[in-house]
Amino acid sequence: MGKQSGRSESIFERNPALRLVLAHAGLGSLLGLAFAIALVWFDAHGLRHLMTETENGPAAFALLAGGFMITFGSLVAGGAIMSLPSGDDDGPGGGRREKLVPIRVRATRSRRSSSIQRDLH
Repeated sequence: MGKQSGRSESIFERNPALRLVLAHAGLGSLLGLAFAIALVWFDAHGLRHLMTETENGPAAFALLAGGFMITFGSLVAGGAIMSLPSGDDDGPGGGRREKLVPIRVRATRSRRSSSIQRDLH
């Protein structure tokens, strides 16, 4: 692979977009885990009671935390991607606009009549 001044670059050093997505996904996952822990800690809707009274409590917490981690991680990573400037915005609505030029078109009457026109006559 590529060497630069005696050491090889990792994929994270070469790709800032990957760094951005993974860093924000990790942050969002931590927020999701914190939210799941808070729900169980404060016993929201009896979750702590439900998880401690059954032998499948750790599996239930893993599913709860995993769902929140995936959801929050995706949300934060998507928000980071969508907030990047694209560089081609030139005003409200963004994107480059071409100047529209009117073109003359001559209307001609068709020899065939549509079913609507036949029904009206």
